[in-house]
Amino acid sequence: MSTDLWHGALIDCAVWHRRSGDVARQFRYRLTYAALPLDLLEVGALPLRPDRPGLWHLRARDYGWRDGRSLADFARAQLDPLGLGACRVSLVTLPRSCGYGFNPVSFWLARDDQGLRAVLAEVSNTFGERHLYLCRHDDLRPIAAGDRLQGRKLFHVSPFLPRAGSYVFRFDPGPGRFGAWVDWLDDQGRPRLQTAMTGAARPLNRGNFWAAALRRPLQCQRVMVLIHWHALRLAARGVPYRRKPAQLDTVQSQALTGERPHHV
Repeated sequence: MSTDLWHGALIDCAVWHRRSGDVARQFRYRLTYAALPLDLLEVGALPLRPDRPGLWHLRARDYGWRDGRSLADFARAQLDPLGLGACRVSLVTLPRSCGYGFNPVSFWLARDDQGLRAVLAEVSNTFGERHLYLCRHDDLRPIAAGDRLQGRKLFHVSPFLPRAGSYVFRFDPGPGRFGAWVDWLDDQGRPRLQTAMTGAARPLNRGNFWAAALRRPLQCQRVMVLIHWHALRLAARGVPYRRKPAQLDTVQSQALTGERPHHV
């Protein structure tokens, strides 16, 4: 039977980036993400529990309101205004490794009996800031694999890309796998950066959890090292460095069907 992300899963992801335009460059590496159903997380039914120390662990303050409040309450606060409060939510994220945590992006997947209804992409930068992109169809119909959801880029992530243009999101929630594709388009609609994380899912049980943690005990540290390493490579190739602009007051926006920018 295929592993369902709403039963708890580990996802062995291939993470891929390809930059085009001024300087063409691509790289690929592997990470293990956890898919954490919030209802199971709340009752301690998963090997990974909020705010419990361990080789890999989860800190509630890293997500949502970022003040330690319930992750499930945060998810409901985002979904209730859309009439999706009854959806089950699974958080796809990198657990902290050896006490250190950094997630370029985590995905909150909201599903009901009809399918995937919405995805909240929680994007973080290396300056300690974050932005939430709520991805859904205008009419809230289920999100099928390959559906394109587009919204304006409103958050500074890389000093080698402007805060302009738009993102196009695509998702494949399985079962048995997970895929997320996020492409950045410039103001002329040309794709300039393509990213993907895809992989097979396996059950999140104690044996698989500890095997994954022992295999990649420092994966969050590795992510940060790779970010700075590739930044140095871009700088060495003459890509202009852009100073970080002040963060916008808008901390959440929407990526909807088609190409119309929306804010909330």
